[in-house]
Amino acid sequence: MRLIESEKISGKVTEGDGRVEALREILASYFNLQIDLNQAISDVEFKIPRHYRPHENNNRAFPQGWAERLIRTSVRRFYNQAVLMEIIESGGTECFIPHSDFESRDSNCSKYLAGSKQNASVMLERLLSAYRDGNWTNDLKIPDHPHCTHTVQPA
Repeated sequence: MRLIESEKISGKVTEGDGRVEALREILASYFNLQIDLNQAISDVEFKIPRHYRPHENNNRAFPQGWAERLIRTSVRRFYNQAVLMEIIESGGTECFIPHSDFESRDSNCSKYLAGSKQNASVMLERLLSAYRDGNWTNDLKIPDHPHCTHTVQPA
């Protein structure tokens, strides 16, 4: 919960008054098991609407299914960030990325990361650079794309 409350959340979808705060509240309710995934998606559509926002006409920022994408990506970002931080804080240096039954075998994360051990610090740096700082590169990370289902675990 500490991460959700304190970490910067970057992205065009969350630009504008109160949008980041609304997302934080929805994520906190989800992680505290007060709402399920479907309710979280509905809450995003209602509390962080596409209309009347700086990027409302940008279909890259707001593609079909954008609310579900935002929730799923945010949940995986914060989950993986917490696991990576715990690995590092407990003295570990590596994480393991298992294969996911729900991930396309053709995705870059499936081809190049799944089933392997990775440097936990490098993976955390890449995650933070993208999801916190908004510096998107082609460096592989978990989550690597909006519907990425991979997670990290201690090696």
